[in-house]
Amino acid sequence: MMQMSQVQDKLNRIEQFADQAVAAMRKSSGQTSDELRRCVDDMHAQAREVRNMAQQSGDQSQIASRVDQLEETGDRAKEACRKAQGVDPQLQSAVMQAHDQISDLKKQLH
Repeated sequence: MMQMSQVQDKLNRIEQFADQAVAAMRKSSGQTSDELRRCVDDMHAQAREVRNMAQQSGDQSQIASRVDQLEETGDRAKEACRKAQGVDPQLQSAVMQAHDQISDLKKQLH
């Protein structure tokens, strides 16, 4: 089992990458598909919710369940990046880094 401080550190990193994805998406707003925009917004909101929940609760099974959901959203964002044409490289990088961090955390929690 991971220490709660490690879980929180990882969730903070995930949210930072999600923040970067949102910022990159806003910079290239006219070039971002609706599907990608929805996925990034969902990933960002879920990352923040899971991070806040982890700060308030030490229930790792509940956190693991929410991280599973977050990974599904990250999968959709990653796939939307692949499908979209001309995705901003910063946006794509932030989405991929967030996805990698989410997947890593999920493996460590299970």
